[in-house]
Amino acid sequence: MAKALIIGYGNPLRSDDGLGWHAARLLADTAAVHDAEVVTCHQLMPELAPQISHATLVIFVDAASEGVPGRLDWRRVEPKAGTSSFAHHVSPELLLAMAKELYGCSPQAFIVSVVGGTFECGEELSPTVRAALPALVERVDDLLSGKT
Repeated sequence: MAKALIIGYGNPLRSDDGLGWHAARLLADTAAVHDAEVVTCHQLMPELAPQISHATLVIFVDAASEGVPGRLDWRRVEPKAGTSSFAHHVSPELLLAMAKELYGCSPQAFIVSVVGGTFECGEELSPTVRAALPALVERVDDLLSGKT
């Protein structure tokens, strides 16, 4: 299993909500250099907990819906137990808590996001979000290199 895990998620058919998928494609080379695995999904699911428990670092990549479009944000994520009655409400914090509770290991984790400008139907990112992709890739590379 790879040392690091990058999870790009969101709806690739809803414009900027597909940021995680677009970023995952761009991060393939960076991930290979750092012995990281890249996965994509429409939403975070409990089924990711075993894979997360085997990683030493997890980076979640998603679009944010609040703030100035194009703004890059990142933050550390800590395990936080809770309840989830619907699968689409599984958060990175809850997934980390599941990994810890079920498999005894919860790795260091970060969320890296760009604030989206449009979430309408479409497969293309808005120009503002597309322009933020190089900075997102650089930030993920820094996290993989241990530069927090």
